[in-house]
Amino acid sequence: MSAEKSALRQKRHTFDSNTNGLLYLQLETELKQAILDGKYGVGERIPTEQELCQSFGMSRITVRRAVQDLVEEGLLNKVQGRGTFVAVPKHVLGSSESLGRGFGGNGPGDHGTHRLILEKSAEHADKELAGILGISAGDDIFYIRRLIIEEDYPMAIDNLFVAAAMFPDLPDLLLDDISFYRLIDEHYQYEFGDESLTLDASTARGDEGQLLQCPTGSPLFILRKSMARADGKILHYSKSIIRADRVSYHFDVNRDGRIINRGKDFALTVDDAERQDRKS
Repeated sequence: MSAEKSALRQKRHTFDSNTNGLLYLQLETELKQAILDGKYGVGERIPTEQELCQSFGMSRITVRRAVQDLVEEGLLNKVQGRGTFVAVPKHVLGSSESLGRGFGGNGPGDHGTHRLILEKSAEHADKELAGILGISAGDDIFYIRRLIIEEDYPMAIDNLFVAAAMFPDLPDLLLDDISFYRLIDEHYQYEFGDESLTLDASTARGDEGQLLQCPTGSPLFILRKSMARADGKILHYSKSIIRADRVSYHFDVNRDGRIINRGKDFALTVDDAERQDRKS
C-alpha cells in the first residue's frame, strides 16, 4: 500500500453538516475524486464501511448510501464476501456517429479497443442465414469469431457471418486488431448503407463466462446486426454477446418515436397508440 493511500485511509476527515450539501454527497465527492485522481485504481478494493466510518466520522447508514450511489453510477462494484472495488469503466455505445459500429470500428486499437481472433471457418449457409444475407441456401460463407477487449478487460464476443463471394480472402485479411469496417471501406471499397439492429437481454453460459471473465448467469446484451451496402445488398450479419456491466447503450428519441444519434436516424418500433401518446 502506498504512503498516499495509507494516509487517505488513516486520516480522519471532518465534514460540515451545516453546509448546503448533505453528508453522504460530500463523501461521494471525496471518494469520486480519489478514484479520478488514481488513488484507487481499477479493480482495487476501497476501504470497508467500518474503515470509512472511522476515517470520515460518519454513521454506517451515511457511508452505505454514498457507496451505493457510486455503485449505481458505475464507479464502484460490490462483490459479495470480498468487498467493494473500483469498477471497470463502461463503454457507451450509440453516442458516436454510427450506433452500429461500436467497439472502435475505425481502426486497430481505437479508444483502447483490441480484437482477438478466436475462430475462422468456411461453411455453407443454412436457410435462415441465407435469408438474412440475401444469398441461396448452401452458398459459401465465412464465419469469424472474435473477442473484443476494452481497456484490457473482455467486453464482447462477436460472431461475424459474410457471403464468401462478396469478401474473397477475408479470413486471411481479418487478423487480430484489424477493423472489419476499415477493410470494407478501404480494401473491398463498398459504400455503407442502412443497418438493422436488434437488442435483447440474456445471461452468461459457462463458456461465455470464461471468455468474458464474468460469472455464469451474469447479465448480457445480445446485439444482432445486419448492414447493407448503399445498393441494398447485405454486407454482413453479426451476433455480439456483450457484458451488460461493461456497456451502456445511449439513444436520443424524438417526439415521433424515432431514435436519432448525431444526425443518423434509426426507426423505433412503436404502435400507433404509443405514437399518439408521445405527440400528446
